[in-house]
Amino acid sequence: MDRRRYIGHKKFAKDYDVEIKRIDEDGLSGYTSLLKIKEVHQPITYGDICICDSGYSMLEFLPDGENWALEAIYDRGNNIVEWYFDITKKNAVDEQGRPYNEDLYLDVILLPSGQVVVCDEDELEDALNNKEITQKEFDTAYTVLRDLKEKKILDVAYVEALCSKLQRLFA
Repeated sequence: MDRRRYIGHKKFAKDYDVEIKRIDEDGLSGYTSLLKIKEVHQPITYGDICICDSGYSMLEFLPDGENWALEAIYDRGNNIVEWYFDITKKNAVDEQGRPYNEDLYLDVILLPSGQVVVCDEDELEDALNNKEITQKEFDTAYTVLRDLKEKKILDVAYVEALCSKLQRLFA
């Protein structure tokens, strides 16, 4: 299964504008994108929270040399809905110069309340059992999750500051 995820492209969006930029400043290096959703095929909800709809925007960041990717989701009023972290096998650029990450199944949601929700552990386990990933990749996913917690990246103040820096690139 192809686990390559390109930044600035979302299948659920029917119509959107996107801008992708490279950042190399203030200790940050990688690729970032700002996607402004004009229209979705249908809204996406998780429980009673709408996590994607027409008029929402998404800020993505693929840091160089890291095994995670961040997606910040904002509602129509530019209020944060959630921060979504993909644990990645790698963040890279393809032959056409398009930034992407290779998803490693395990995901983490950080809510504005500070609550951390680990997702898709079952998918990670299935991928290992089905030999879609190695034991080393499985272990890496949990190491990255631990590092995100220990380095306080899964912290509201940290991601708010990070996203603020990234958003200035698009102002």
